[in-house]
Amino acid sequence: MATRRALKAVLIDLSGTLHVEDTAVPGAQDALHRLRQASVVVKFVTNTTKECKRNLVERLHSLNFDIQEQEIFTSLTAARSLVEQRQLRPLLLVADSALEDFSGMETSEPNAVVIGLAPDHFNYQTLNKAFR
Repeated sequence: MATRRALKAVLIDLSGTLHVEDTAVPGAQDALHRLRQASVVVKFVTNTTKECKRNLVERLHSLNFDIQEQEIFTSLTAARSLVEQRQLRPLLLVADSALEDFSGMETSEPNAVVIGLAPDHFNYQTLNKAFR
């Protein structure tokens, strides 16, 4: 007979689950509050690359979500971690609003490229630089 394990943690996607752009999904704040009362570790994930974590948290706070920056793991978080682990110097092709998540990182003489949602940076000059 299989034993049931107690739920220890929950990963919650942000966009489309808690909010859609600048609108909270109906009932999401209450659901999150009840989940937190259940003594379950809650972490948030998102694959957005268009804004830094600080901006994302500010938006979520404006929608009445009680979420802390350290509870969020983004694709930019993953990219930064990989770049740091491999001691790379990236050319950052990310939106200006996302650059903050790479602050303090060495980017001179790039030997890697990090690409995010950045239509303003996708031009011949920047792409030529990325391919060198």
